[in-house]
Amino acid sequence: MNLLQLRCNRAFKNQDSSLNHTTPSALRFIKLPFPAGCPRQRDMTTIRRFCCNDLLRFTSVNLDHLTETFNMSFYMTYLARWPDYFQVAEGPGKRIMGYIMGKVEGQGESWHGHVTAVTVAHEYRRQQLAKKLMNLLEEVSDKIDKAYFVDLFVRASNTPAIKMYEKLGYVIYRRVLRYYSGEEDGLDMRKALSRDVEKKSIIPLKRPITPDELEYD
Repeated sequence: MNLLQLRCNRAFKNQDSSLNHTTPSALRFIKLPFPAGCPRQRDMTTIRRFCCNDLLRFTSVNLDHLTETFNMSFYMTYLARWPDYFQVAEGPGKRIMGYIMGKVEGQGESWHGHVTAVTVAHEYRRQQLAKKLMNLLEEVSDKIDKAYFVDLFVRASNTPAIKMYEKLGYVIYRRVLRYYSGEEDGLDMRKALSRDVEKKSIIPLKRPITPDELEYD
């Protein structure tokens, strides 16, 4: 057993069981058609829970300059506390195609799912894989954790990502000044879930805020 596996085992052993979620098997292991024209050896790709060993294999997916890479303890915290929100898409030859990492947090009507990171390897883009990963996180937030909404942050200059999220039903809730490294503004985008019948969670704020005004990050 290597050092990474030991750390993962400790993280899961020490986790608070109340933070785990029982997810239907349909959400844990999903096989999807592999679009034509893509590098492949079989006809299917699989979406499953991210596991410790994936931390040794997902470097190529993080090569995109807009994808932030965190330290190992950060990823292991998500694995231990929010396993249903950490999913990976695996293609032929067990090649990692993309992943999504998130959590659930908040109180009262601010109880929500949060997308910390979602990214797809360059060669597997334009196949709606990000959409499938987002839909999965939204379903866990909605059906399992009964959240009011899902939110995420995106760079104000990342027009392609903003347009993609808008197509998925997200709206710009507010602008966070100098959110990224104290330099670039971030947009807080939200999508209301079924529990927010009146869609109050997505009514846009009329003024920008600063990072220290954020309730959750």
